Amino acid sequence: MMSRKSALFCMLFLCGLMGLLLFYDEFDRTGLTFSRESGFYEEPFTLELSAPVGTKIYYTLDGSVPDENAFPYTTPIEIDDATVHPNVYSMRTDLAYEATMDGIPYQLPDYAVDKCTIVRAVYQDQDGKYHDLKTESYFVGYEGKAGYSDMNVISVVTDPDNLFGYDDGIYVFGRRFDTELDEDGNHIDETENFTQHGAQWERPADIQLFRADGEVALKQSCGVRVQGGGSRSGLPKSLNLYARENYGMAKRFYAELFGTGYMADTLTLSAGGQDTIAKFRDKFVSALTKERDFCTMNFEPCVLFLDGEYWGVYWLTERYTDTYLSHYYDIDRDEALIVKNGRPESDSDKDWEIYNRMMRYLVETDFTVSDHYESLDSVIDLQSYLDYYATEIYIARGVDWPGGTNEAFWRVREPSANAAGESYADGRWRWMLFDVNTSSLDSASVGTDTLAFTIEHSAAFANLCRSDAFKEEFSVTLMDLANEVFSPVHTEPLIEAHLDLMTEPVDVHLKRFFGSDLPYRMEDEMENIRTFLANRKGYMAGYLKEDFGLEGDLAVVDIEISDTAAGNVVLNTITPTFDEQGKWQGEYFTDYPVSLTAAASEGYYFAGWEVESAQGRESFGEASLELSIPESGLTVKAVFEKER
Repeated sequence: MMSRKSALFCMLFLCGLMGLLLFYDEFDRTGLTFSRESGFYEEPFTLELSAPVGTKIYYTLDGSVPDENAFPYTTPIEIDDATVHPNVYSMRTDLAYEATMDGIPYQLPDYAVDKCTIVRAVYQDQDGKYHDLKTESYFVGYEGKAGYSDMNVISVVTDPDNLFGYDDGIYVFGRRFDTELDEDGNHIDETENFTQHGAQWERPADIQLFRADGEVALKQSCGVRVQGGGSRSGLPKSLNLYARENYGMAKRFYAELFGTGYMADTLTLSAGGQDTIAKFRDKFVSALTKERDFCTMNFEPCVLFLDGEYWGVYWLTERYTDTYLSHYYDIDRDEALIVKNGRPESDSDKDWEIYNRMMRYLVETDFTVSDHYESLDSVIDLQSYLDYYATEIYIARGVDWPGGTNEAFWRVREPSANAAGESYADGRWRWMLFDVNTSSLDSASVGTDTLAFTIEHSAAFANLCRSDAFKEEFSVTLMDLANEVFSPVHTEPLIEAHLDLMTEPVDVHLKRFFGSDLPYRMEDEMENIRTFLANRKGYMAGYLKEDFGLEGDLAVVDIEISDTAAGNVVLNTITPTFDEQGKWQGEYFTDYPVSLTAAASEGYYFAGWEVESAQGRESFGEASLELSIPESGLTVKAVFEKER
């Protein structure tokens, strides 16, 4: 039997052993720790840092990566409202050309822009090696500040030289632009740092994304590049964010950002391109056409802080990648072939051949031959093409579209032998909507004949327009969009919601970049869009008639449903939105018939159609029918009855 002395010794030994294990577990487990997480705080506080015993902590407050030249951590760091500190990056004059918005020059802010405190820290072990770089962003005193209500906030932190360094900074003109001049001493286009593309112009960064309620939605290391075309020369610039294993062992941004379950590998912080004031057109058209047969992006509004300084209002958006296609279209990522701006993204010989074969087919095939036209839908998803081109033409997209720029489409490289029905692995090409912010939805371009412009600038579209069958399908699709998708019942709620959400944040944004004396504001720009929408259908109907040589005229089509809860009606390519009385009205050319399909809800059955025109009243029992439109118009009622 163990003596009392021996038992006491064993107990002390075990307690000591457990304490030693806990000590080493704490040493190994914690690494570098911050006493406060990134976030929004109403009161100043002291931040404490800790690291394994025997190590030294170094930290910075300007976004640079700390080393022995940084601040040594010896006492807690005081964190307060950083807005009172002097402006730094916002005062630079080497970021953009002078005229950045309709001739209105960019202005340096003459006030203290909003700021957050950026703390980056590492610890140094006894061998002089650095470990555990951590980055936190602290916003103090933001309750009630203008410009943040219902907005996400994203903090992008990187070494300032990565953005603003003379040689390698991706946001500045840079040394090459200043020193490489032509024989007349003029600057050479595309030598600016911010116009450069590719992996060599990607820089490491840390991001923290906060929801409107202040909760952290995402903290991750990633790569950052400048994004866009002509908008690169202005302010603020759009940015692409890349999740890669070499930044933090994560291939995706593992956060629910868009409410779709999609974990993106690439995100875009879009500044709106040429849509400088409204910052609305890309989001607006994507939301309106989400049910059409082409790719659209999801958008989340946010305010950007770049290395701790307020950098304006952005949209956090998806980006078209093989990961995007795999998630939304259920295809193998490795089989995704994306063509953007006239070149396959892979740049492989095989993909070039697949792409060129399709383009030759669209440009060289005689689609006036019925058999050839019937084969078209086996090469491209014809409705995708019709929807995409009709949308771009209706919103008066021009200047840098079409003709290879700002157009994208995709297919799988090797069609699946089992692809059928709704499978997207069938090898057909489908289109992708993006960058519709230049010239579109502008009252100044409401009368532009974009149909003729597109025929002139796209050889494939021009060739297709020689086919009467294509002209019919395109005309019907475009009028479907005009009557339903771009009608006030859909556009007004989006416009009102945008005004409610974005007016104040955009006012703050415009003051930051262009001063307080702008000649127009958000409300004016939204009225500009409303004016376009109110008048565009009349212009486009005239251009369809003129450019396609239509012989008929527009006539009114009235559709009524006996009970909106009893079922729905599909008209051509749309599902009409009925008013409270179950009525809907649109206009179509008498050259072409309309097609109608009725579907009953559970507990009801379709009883038939009641059709009224100048020729009299008729009844039809079949669920689907095609009707010619007389010049006097057409009235159709879908009758549903309750099952007994």
